[in-house]
Amino acid sequence: MSSRGTVASSLSDAERIGRLKRAVGASNPAVQPFTDAIRAVVFENYDRYVMPLVRAHWPELASDPFGKKLRFLACNLYASAPYTVLFCSRRRPFAISAAVRAGDGLRLPTRALSFAGSAAVRLVGRFSLETEHRRIILISAFIAAIDHAFDHCMEGIEPHERERRIKGLLAGTWSPDSEPDPKKRLPLALTRALQLAMADGITGEDLVVFEAALARVVEWCESEVKGMTGVPDPRGLGHRLAGVEGTIDGLIFPVHRYAGEDARQWMYGVSMVTQMLDDWIDYADDSRDIRTTPVITGTWTFEVVEAKWRETIAGIEGLARDNGARSERYVSFIRDAYVSMMNEVMDAMINGIAA
Repeated sequence: MSSRGTVASSLSDAERIGRLKRAVGASNPAVQPFTDAIRAVVFENYDRYVMPLVRAHWPELASDPFGKKLRFLACNLYASAPYTVLFCSRRRPFAISAAVRAGDGLRLPTRALSFAGSAAVRLVGRFSLETEHRRIILISAFIAAIDHAFDHCMEGIEPHERERRIKGLLAGTWSPDSEPDPKKRLPLALTRALQLAMADGITGEDLVVFEAALARVVEWCESEVKGMTGVPDPRGLGHRLAGVEGTIDGLIFPVHRYAGEDARQWMYGVSMVTQMLDDWIDYADDSRDIRTTPVITGTWTFEVVEAKWRETIAGIEGLARDNGARSERYVSFIRDAYVSMMNEVMDAMINGIAA
């Protein structure tokens, strides 16, 4: 225990995990039909839009350990945020808007709200927002793939050369074909293919938002290199902020017409608390690595993580209320769905699926 709070080094692995689980709280099983519906839509879109690219550019992924991780990160972690925002935004797709108005106005109990939300998600998944569905899953897979490419496809390459190659990959000026090792070449080729696929057909305002999101990816790459080379972060965050916020700028791009700035700020918070939880869970491994994290330095004490988690809970409740929810049951339903999905992600981190 430090004067500023509880540091990870003062706790055993079991104690760290136990504290995090208690802070997040137990999932409410009544919301499962809703979260299952989101997963069903996302999984279907993954098979429809991502798997053809996998078969074309990295067919061996099915037998590679990263195959399961890519699917989990894209579907269970990243794609969940844009769909959650759709249920909290002021402008909603018709099916979602109708379900929200009915459930909120009738003061339905949580399980009934969950089934209504499930039906709305499935209707939207089947009959509308085809472009948004495609972009959500492609950019979700891209985020997971480029992170993997940077960390695992460039072992033995000094940090600044990694930066040069990733930037060249994004700009189309460096080809993965120059990499002789297929275990590195194929993931890089898939990353580029995902980028090109999600950029296909983008024009006008969407193009402006998309290019801004890609600029944040470049910023993330530069920040990773700073972290690897020991450049001090004046914020004390181990150069985490660019990745935390850049991920959200990418994920909000497909639903930017529905999500306002308040939703973006909430998603920034969710991304940050997810990174905090991940760093706390990975403390033992990270402490043996060459890169220092804010958990190792004691910047992210348990109390800091807990406060950030409570901030995101208050944030999603505020989004629901600010955008028209009158029933506290509906607000609680949205909150419980968020808690449930975060528990799923945290369990995957603990079990190494999302590590």
